[in-house]
Amino acid sequence: MEPDERDRLIEERDFLLASLDDLERERAAGDVDDADYVSLRDSYVARAAAIIRTIDGDAMATERPAPKISRRRSTRLAVWTALVLLVAAGAGVLVARQAGERLPGQGMTGGSNDGSVSSLLVEARSTGMADTARALDLYSQVLAIEPDNVEALTYFGWFTVLSATSDETSEDAVVRERFQSGLLLIRQATVTDPTYPDAHCFLGISFYRFLQDAQAAQPEVEACLESNPPAEVKSLVEGLAASIADELEGS
Repeated sequence: MEPDERDRLIEERDFLLASLDDLERERAAGDVDDADYVSLRDSYVARAAAIIRTIDGDAMATERPAPKISRRRSTRLAVWTALVLLVAAGAGVLVARQAGERLPGQGMTGGSNDGSVSSLLVEARSTGMADTARALDLYSQVLAIEPDNVEALTYFGWFTVLSATSDETSEDAVVRERFQSGLLLIRQATVTDPTYPDAHCFLGISFYRFLQDAQAAQPEVEACLESNPPAEVKSLVEGLAASIADELEGS
């Protein structure tokens, strides 16, 4: 991708993400009716997801050999690795609740993909962290069809966060922008469906593990637990909640 085109896409992405924030504030203030809110939100989310996927895909296609990792980057990589190990045990369980949505003839690996939301989600779930680029592409296709699909919002945002924190070649500013884009989409998922535990879980983990912000993480982790996640995930998040509480009490 040419630098000018990449800059244009980044500028458009930032505008769309800022517009989503503005839209939520306008709705809370009663300045936009429900019909306009839904229409604008869906338009912003679908376009933002497509642009983020294009930018990330270009970065992956032109990835340079990893340079020697500095102490600061080594720490970031170590934190990311620990997080992946934590979530790998839980993420599959979180989405397994909907595994029954497989279409006739589809197996655990996704089977035939007819382009429907159901088949795209099935393939995305089976792909998971084994192929982050493919998972991002599948979830972005879902958002192009259903911009308010809470699972696609959550996991597109989550994999965007993971791709940012595992990036050892891009400049820190690029990593931060991608990370914030992912967080905003996960936050949008909590607005779309406040009872969906996955989004709250991932926000809490991101705030605490990546941003070292226990205060911001605590309400998200509590919301995750209150949303009745599967037992396997609940035990992991309860441990995280205890660590957060200890840190806040100590400070």
